[in-house]
Amino acid sequence: MIFKPLRKFTLGMGGLFRWSFFQLLNVSIEEKYPKSLDYYWDNNNENIDKNGFTTAQKNLFAGFILFICFIILIEKIEN
Repeated sequence: MIFKPLRKFTLGMGGLFRWSFFQLLNVSIEEKYPKSLDYYWDNNNENIDKNGFTTAQKNLFAGFILFICFIILIEKIEN
């Protein structure tokens, strides 16, 4: 399937973005978020968090938002 590598890339970028964002929060505010990169890259974990999403769903959403921001940034730079 052609979308499987794109989905894996989006999940990976979303997980890496979430990890870096929460590490920034740990440093600046207080240490209450997990520090392990494996926690954010575990896309096979089907446990639903208190907000109703799995890790893969949150990573996919963050990856799509990051991808859209890159497209907007490229459009701004070209003009």
